[in-house]
Amino acid sequence: MDNLIIKACLNGARGREQSPHVPWTPAEVAAEAKRCADAGAAIVHIHARTPEGGTSYDPAWYAEADRLIRAQTTLILNHTTARLPDASIEQVVRYLRETPDPVDMVSLNTGNIVFNTPLSHGTRRTIAIPNSYEDIRQTIMVCRERGIVPEPAVLDTGFLTNVVTLVHDGFLPTPRYLLVEFSGRFGDGLQIMPGTPRSYFYMTACVKELFPEAIWVAHGIEDSVFTIASLAIATGAHVRVGFEDRATLVDGSLARSSADFVAWAVNVARAHGRELATPQEARQMIGLPQK
Repeated sequence: MDNLIIKACLNGARGREQSPHVPWTPAEVAAEAKRCADAGAAIVHIHARTPEGGTSYDPAWYAEADRLIRAQTTLILNHTTARLPDASIEQVVRYLRETPDPVDMVSLNTGNIVFNTPLSHGTRRTIAIPNSYEDIRQTIMVCRERGIVPEPAVLDTGFLTNVVTLVHDGFLPTPRYLLVEFSGRFGDGLQIMPGTPRSYFYMTACVKELFPEAIWVAHGIEDSVFTIASLAIATGAHVRVGFEDRATLVDGSLARSSADFVAWAVNVARAHGRELATPQEARQMIGLPQK
């Protein structure tokens, strides 16, 4: 099997009411990235946050976090293009253009994401993270301008259809690497493929059929984190773990760092006879320029 790429997702939208250890500031994120690198990660995925923990699209935040991480590690840096419903695609495009030193890679959701989040008395509120075809096209064009590699993220087979369309239309090259994402479980309110073994094998079979030369990083969230990661490691694929996806370890205790999840993945990998990919090896496997 290939050496295992471990991608650490350091914060996402995770609140500190769930874990006081989630990093929000550039300095906190950089310190967390260093811990993950030391534990065996090759990639770190980060979201800009406000001082209060809200979602930010501030290019200065990303520039500072990237500078601090690059000063301490050789990690591949992976930003996000996801946005809240009240944010515009122009905010994402602006931060991609204005971050002085372009990031290596950005996760590119290839479809709309819908959450039906619980409210009181059994009711739910629908939150839709928009990503129209035109939004995706604009994001890809800015990535081309700046030499950023888009990471196609697929959360269901409809997303895979969009990736094929983008390839056919000439906006994406045939992928040699994708991010395959799953929800926690059936009934959790997310209109995303649930993180079950059957879902994992179905989705990855579709990826192999459409893009037989591609590799992928897979991850679940909450209930499915360890199920999906274990399947990916055992079948020769690659994994994402960290605070964005879950706050507690496999025994239910609160993680103190995303590096705790990385260490868990390292142990599982070695039990399967897999070695870890260095950031330089991961660059070659994904198709990123060497630095």
